[in-house]
Amino acid sequence: QSDPSAPVFATGGDMLDFLVQSGDISDRDGLLATWFHRANGKEELNRALASDAMILEADITLQGYGTPNQKPIPIMAHPPNVTSDNTLDEWLDAVLESRKGIKLDFKSLASVGLSLDLLLQKNSTRGINRPVWLNADILKDPLVPGFLVQEKFPEVTLSLGWVITFPIQSLFVRKGWPHISWLLSQSPRFSLTLWQGAIHPSVDDLLFVRDNSHPARVYYDIYEPTLSQFKQAVGKTSLQHQV
Repeated sequence: QSDPSAPVFATGGDMLDFLVQSGDISDRDGLLATWFHRANGKEELNRALASDAMILEADITLQGYGTPNQKPIPIMAHPPNVTSDNTLDEWLDAVLESRKGIKLDFKSLASVGLSLDLLLQKNSTRGINRPVWLNADILKDPLVPGFLVQEKFPEVTLSLGWVITFPIQSLFVRKGWPHISWLLSQSPRFSLTLWQGAIHPSVDDLLFVRDNSHPARVYYDIYEPTLSQFKQAVGKTSLQHQV
């Protein structure tokens, strides 16, 4: 259950500050943040809410998207699914009873404006009171949702492939590090979220990023067992530095 006495937290605030304030982590370190993916349907969402995951990631499209039955109702579904037992409206009501962070992935351009309207409504009527990350890197033109966000719901952290939080495929981060580190240097508001696909990244590559960046500037959305191996390696490195 949400705590009515909890301090108000801006939707565009820093995720690590929020997690520290919530007592989920002790330091502003992106490695300490944990994720639950595809918390879309009600069963998956209930599992996510009952889990220790700190940030819930879910996917938004329109009901019946791309079919004759398409309706202007944002739902929680990952392609190719275009039906769901959970609307964005219902999803938000459930999540706002918790203290989980929110990351929403838009899977159709048509869902962006309607979803932003709903976020604005929820924030006005009950208060979202946590960071909201919006991701739309699947879209061909990230400028379009970017303009919509600025118009409708500007107080969020964007993850549109290039705006504020840069989602980087972890397999390519070391090779592209000269460019990526330059991007990070352009603003203290920029951060990275390293994510993985079917192939696990190497622990050495993750350690390279860790050794060449500030802990508060990089989130690691990495699966097990690589994540635990990486954390163990980070712990060993920290002990060596203390000797």
